Amino acid sequence: MAELSPFRDLFPGETAADQSADRIVDMHVHFDEKKPGFLDDLLRLADRMNLTACLLTPFAHRRVVADAAKQHPRQIVPFGFVDLDAPDVVRQVEELHSLGFRGLGELEFVKKPYNDPSYFPVYELANRYGWLVLFHTGIVLRKNFDEPEDVASGRMRPIHLEEIARRFPKVTVVGAHCGNPEYEWAAEIARWNPNVFFDLSGSTLTKMRGRLAEFQRIFWWSALDFSVKTPDNDPSAFVKLVFGSDSDLSGVESVTNQYRALFDACDVPARTRKMIMGGTLTKLLGLPE
Repeated sequence: MAELSPFRDLFPGETAADQSADRIVDMHVHFDEKKPGFLDDLLRLADRMNLTACLLTPFAHRRVVADAAKQHPRQIVPFGFVDLDAPDVVRQVEELHSLGFRGLGELEFVKKPYNDPSYFPVYELANRYGWLVLFHTGIVLRKNFDEPEDVASGRMRPIHLEEIARRFPKVTVVGAHCGNPEYEWAAEIARWNPNVFFDLSGSTLTKMRGRLAEFQRIFWWSALDFSVKTPDNDPSAFVKLVFGSDSDLSGVESVTNQYRALFDACDVPARTRKMIMGGTLTKLLGLPE
């Protein structure tokens, strides 16, 4: 199938926020392989909330999710999880593309920093396909407390995404968790790179719930002209955010309320709110209305 441009000139002259109405596009929904009936539950939630889920799918489950996405294109957009250090990762990415996947994510637990040249063949494919790629950024959970792990949050810092965005300009780079706690680095990288966005999933909106207005200091450049394209030419710095829940299905609605509390605390304009909650991703992914 023909590839869509990942930016489509960032929609100049179009009103993506209006066209998407009140649709929510969730950049960060993990396929729960341990929960029976997960896809049915997701479809019910999607219908109730007018939600489209970018479904982050382990490679082993690629076919069931690809089939579900073909049957329900308005509710499910398939994204493939791959291990960047796997010896056959390039072949996996090529297969995901052949199945109709729209990007990769959530990439995490890497053995080297994200910008290590050994990962470039994957990014080159994503660049060729015009894909969105979701990277974990910032502090990462610890799975095993009594066993040694080859895991380090420093390999997943938001600063590493800058080089990827510059080297591979047709990739839409999305950083999960806004680099928690390196929010300022994340914001500044997004400010200068039209193909970089971040979500605020994870613990951030919980730990900062009493001081959400501080994000006005981090996303500080609203209405200032840096000659960098933004979705729909939106002047708000907050337009560099997209919605991501990173929760189980029962928690998605709660995360939407956390985002809205942030919007209120930071006086985010109504049009920008719509872009964050779905308008930007609707256009970048060319989602059906």
